Amino acid sequence: MTSHAAQAASLRISPISLQMTPTQRGAALTLTNTGTEAASFQIRLFRWSQVDGEDRLEPAPETIVSPPFAAIPAGAAYTVRIARPASQTAGSEIGYRLVIDELPKTSEARREGVGVAMLLRASVPVFVTPSNAQARIEWRAWKDETGLHVEAVNRGDRRARIAGLTARTAEGRDIRFGDGLNAYVLAGASRRFDAPLIGPDGAESLSSRTLTLTAQDGGRRISESVLVGGD
Repeated sequence: MTSHAAQAASLRISPISLQMTPTQRGAALTLTNTGTEAASFQIRLFRWSQVDGEDRLEPAPETIVSPPFAAIPAGAAYTVRIARPASQTAGSEIGYRLVIDELPKTSEARREGVGVAMLLRASVPVFVTPSNAQARIEWRAWKDETGLHVEAVNRGDRRARIAGLTARTAEGRDIRFGDGLNAYVLAGASRRFDAPLIGPDGAESLSSRTLTLTAQDGGRRISESVLVGGD
């Protein structure tokens, strides 16, 4: 008996994020099945918050996603629409996540000898942003026996999209917290970033008491000097 894995669908999403104004009632994006077989998806919108530095998704009954399910032939495109109440106002930016889950094919579920099914999940950020909203990040850094830690607290009313976060020591050595996008920090929330004590960045030899943090927030460059707490 031969066992094989079911492959995940190939999906192109455009745009890769959505931003709406508080008075805007709807928005749309396009799903394109770039694979060679038809695929079906469940599409749900969740309210997105961050608690103690962790993402939290909760139902968003005030919104409508149409359609909630989509069967997309190979090579075809499908428009997904999001609707929200026009009367809903936002003092600070509201975040959502549009979660797109591939559904297993009935034939694969029943086929004998099929291994673990690889199903696609995609998550698209959706924001309702007041005019003139801005992120305002406060930074702090400390070290302990596990490594170097940096926390970003967003005191503003708009998310920050932190990418390429790097800590430069007084000696000119860079400690990187990963490449590309590090994380979103939602309005009123915080996120922590860690560099291990033993690793390619050499955080175990950190002696500097002052760091210069650099990153990108969208098209805005961040550069902040912080004191290092801890031992």
